[in-house]
Amino acid sequence: MKKLMLALPLIAGCYSAAPAGDHRWTIKAPKTVVLENKLVFTVEAQTPDGAQVRDVPYVWRVDWVGVQGPRHQGYSFVPEKITAKGSPGTATLRVLAHDLHESLVEVASAQVEVTAAPVPPDPGQRTGL
Repeated sequence: MKKLMLALPLIAGCYSAAPAGDHRWTIKAPKTVVLENKLVFTVEAQTPDGAQVRDVPYVWRVDWVGVQGPRHQGYSFVPEKITAKGSPGTATLRVLAHDLHESLVEVASAQVEVTAAPVPPDPGQRTGL
């Protein structure tokens, strides 16, 4: 039983991320997403001299209106997607990397406006009159 308890924290917090200062990070995300639809985005990493670096590990999460999202593993230039949650309003997409002390720190963020889904017309109502 002790072995299982010792392994659980390792599994629960197992994210790989590059050192924060080694790259410049850019998030390519839409300005808006409709609630319950997919937010699709890409995180790009560049060296300090501007060269693109693919497959650099990072951690990401989205703070939706009323819902703090869990952390997810990501890799630069690999598209990510997640269903928009919470309530309409401004969500914040956060990219995290390790600092000098191996703590995750925010290295980039983007705001995405979450809008309500349009209400379908009532099939019982007549239109065009």
